[in-house]
Amino acid sequence: MESASSRVDERALGAGTTARFALLVALLVASSSLMVLYVAIALSTYDGFGCSLAAGVAPDSDPAAAVIAKRALQWEAYFDCTKRYAAPPPWWVLAGWWAILALFTAGLFWVLPAWKARRGRVVPLAAMDPDGEIAATVAELATVAGLARPPRVVVDPAMVASTGAVVFGRSGRATVRLDGGLVARRVTDPRRFRAILLHELAHIANRDVTITYLTVAMWRVYAVVALPPFLAWCAWMFRGASDSVVWSSEAPIVARGLLITGLLTVLVYLARLDVLRSREIYADLAAVRWGADPAGWSAASPPPVTGRGRRALRWFVELWRLHPRWDTRRTALTDPAVLFGVRALPLVLTGMTAAITHTHVMYALTQYILLAVWAQHVAALLSAGLVAGVVGIALWRAVVYAALTGQPAPSSARAGLWLGLGMAAGGVAAGQGTVNDWLPARPWLLVLVVLAGMAFTWWLTRCARLWVGAWRGRSLRPVALLNVFTAALALSLWLLWWHTQGVAFAAGWSIDIADVRNYLASPVVGRESAPPSVSWLDVLVVAIMTVAGVVANAPLALLAVAGLWVVPLLAWLSRPGVGPPRWLRDAASGGGHAPLGPPLPSLRRVLVPVLIGGACGGATAVAVLAWLHARKQVESSPTTFLVATTAGMILVLLVSAALAAYAGRAAVPAHRLPAALIGAGGATLLSFAAVVALRAADGCVPALAIGAESCSWNLAVAKQLFTSALVPAAPFTVLVAGVVALPGARATRRPGSTRATGPARPGSPASAVLGRACALALVAAVLALATVAAVQRSPQASRIPAPADVQRVARNGGAVVDEDAPVSALSRALQVEAWRDRGGGRLMDRFYHHRRDLFAMVTAEVNAGKYITDLDSVRPLCVDIADDARAAYRFFRVPDPKAEELWESFYENAVLGGTDCQRSLDADDADSFNAAMRRLATAQDTSHAIDDRIDALIRAGGL
Repeated sequence: MESASSRVDERALGAGTTARFALLVALLVASSSLMVLYVAIALSTYDGFGCSLAAGVAPDSDPAAAVIAKRALQWEAYFDCTKRYAAPPPWWVLAGWWAILALFTAGLFWVLPAWKARRGRVVPLAAMDPDGEIAATVAELATVAGLARPPRVVVDPAMVASTGAVVFGRSGRATVRLDGGLVARRVTDPRRFRAILLHELAHIANRDVTITYLTVAMWRVYAVVALPPFLAWCAWMFRGASDSVVWSSEAPIVARGLLITGLLTVLVYLARLDVLRSREIYADLAAVRWGADPAGWSAASPPPVTGRGRRALRWFVELWRLHPRWDTRRTALTDPAVLFGVRALPLVLTGMTAAITHTHVMYALTQYILLAVWAQHVAALLSAGLVAGVVGIALWRAVVYAALTGQPAPSSARAGLWLGLGMAAGGVAAGQGTVNDWLPARPWLLVLVVLAGMAFTWWLTRCARLWVGAWRGRSLRPVALLNVFTAALALSLWLLWWHTQGVAFAAGWSIDIADVRNYLASPVVGRESAPPSVSWLDVLVVAIMTVAGVVANAPLALLAVAGLWVVPLLAWLSRPGVGPPRWLRDAASGGGHAPLGPPLPSLRRVLVPVLIGGACGGATAVAVLAWLHARKQVESSPTTFLVATTAGMILVLLVSAALAAYAGRAAVPAHRLPAALIGAGGATLLSFAAVVALRAADGCVPALAIGAESCSWNLAVAKQLFTSALVPAAPFTVLVAGVVALPGARATRRPGSTRATGPARPGSPASAVLGRACALALVAAVLALATVAAVQRSPQASRIPAPADVQRVARNGGAVVDEDAPVSALSRALQVEAWRDRGGGRLMDRFYHHRRDLFAMVTAEVNAGKYITDLDSVRPLCVDIADDARAAYRFFRVPDPKAEELWESFYENAVLGGTDCQRSLDADDADSFNAAMRRLATAQDTSHAIDDRIDALIRAGGL
């Protein structure tokens, strides 16, 4: 009997080469764009480093977290400084660079076929085939291969010792070049001739000729056009290293640029070879399907390799081969498992590529100040989509192959581990969380990246197993694409959070719990004069709100979270059927297959946990409200009570999600992760509805009242609970469900138990209809909530945050700086010099000129015999001085404690002097006017003292 593996069609779900090609294109475009930005910046007057110095960054001692915090705490001044002194290259530089690369790539793509088929190297087939027999054979085999017309065929007469062939050009206008030795042996070995020709025609039929040579063209343009200018920049930076007083902070950036260059070169090359090797096996299988004899093109197998070291060496050598080994190709003809496997190297390459691409795109967005939430999420979605397209399709193919052959499903943990390691390594190589350091200050947080990769592959694998057994349609592609898109959307949320907050935490960033708590509570209860001390509940709520805050601001956040349980639920809503599914006819060509797994349990099995979790959530809500009611009687701090209320509402949702997830995994152990997610997601909705109902009727049950004095129905509370409870808790409910569904969690069945996972009895039609109606109601409800969230957040997510808003968040606990950290004399000199050169000196000069003009005008008016009532002409100068002082207040703090004290005294006297000058003119008060003039004179003296202090620091630093 024919083995099951031989009946699996290698074309099931597609080969995935298009997604891998898109990954290469994204990597090359992002990397070459970053390179041209570096070079363009080096050739301009860009001085972002000077703005960092003016912000107080110590280049020889500040860790990455301090750099981030010092910039954020003075973001208004830093933003203005970068706009003036560190403006990015014009937009047309990038656009022009892309156009140049595209033109060179297109030109090389068109030239390569002509070069390979140039006169003097090849001759037309007619010159070697006067009787037309070879042409007739080509036409016959082209018809067998399903080609619309035979390809152009040329012969390389110089290759008399070779019996091979190659196809090049484009899929629509391909050229097959036959070696002279193959033509000579056509009569003596027709089997080999037909097999080799069918193999080359298979490349055309599979439409991989265009992708292959487009990849070749892009790679060569990258190596010849994009790489040399960047290497020249690196050499220029290293050449000037000895003259740079801050080389210690620049060295990691330049070295990382070289590392990334080498790494990208290897990544692109290995990924390209991996695609080319797989296409050879696909061509072999297609040729055999059309009647080719495998013995016609195979060669002798190499001797078996023994020993771990030799096997490792052979594996390493195999990575750099253009074609797979002959023994691998022969094995694939009877068992195409090699095409359905999930190998470590492509996973690592994909993870590294995604991390590097995302980092480069975010760098470009930062340079051009396009950091709206939508822009950041689209950038994350681009990288996540590339990962999902490559890894997701590979996992689906592996699951389908395992289901059809009766083999164990692929290990999602192993696949996720390799993917996560690739993302972590690529992120570190690209500089995530390092700024001017070599490694992040908290490298252990990179474990989160690995866990994210494992969660991504776990969900995809489990959902693929679920859908393969449930789907009855003609093709698996629609549901596979739905799953892959959902996984990409969820992964994009992770990338969004990691690149905005996770990277900062890895760099050593910290927050002030009390300040953040007070800032979050102030819009509701205001700021207390004596804020309460920090409790463990404060830490918990601030952590949840801080982590969920970035994710919740993304308009598609709730849709991404909901998709993780809605997509599995849809598998239970697909139409049941009898007999093998229709998609099996295309996936398995042998007429038989292994069982696709246990039957899908009834819908009731996954809906009952939802009801259990919802009921428990309602009971928990009652208990929490009773506790809050009792606490309100004794709690004097409105901030503390608000934190307790927020924590209680979130706790209700998390408890219901955990209980429903546990019940779901117990009810459907064969699909524990999808069942746990469905239970948690549905129970969260029901619990939220219960919380809204209880809070809307606040005061109707005195023992549960926490706000209203009398019974009323207030549905307006739903919006507040949606923002403060459901949205922040939603990502954590999914996380809780995943933890509950972990394989290591305690099982609900005893070892050896044979309880069926399918329904014990079909149930009545009425109950089935009711179950489907309930499931559809859950789906409709969560989609409605996700739509509302997207509509509400889209306007704000489309706006670039104002510098003042960013600075306000940082100053309200969002950033912490060690003010007592020691600073070397050289760094201090560089800081104060940059502070004065980047605007501090200009502000003092403006004040000096306005004050001088004011005093001169007042003196002239007084000498002319005028009084205070006649001095309105000097008012504009008073206004200018006050404006100068306010600009000084918004400017950088002086990066020296003593000079900063003088600076604060300067702008306080200046703003008071300018303001009092205007008021005294309004009131015709000569005494107040004279006092204002004295303040301005004091401010002028203080500015001279600041200059003297800066000069002394610069001399002390040896500059």
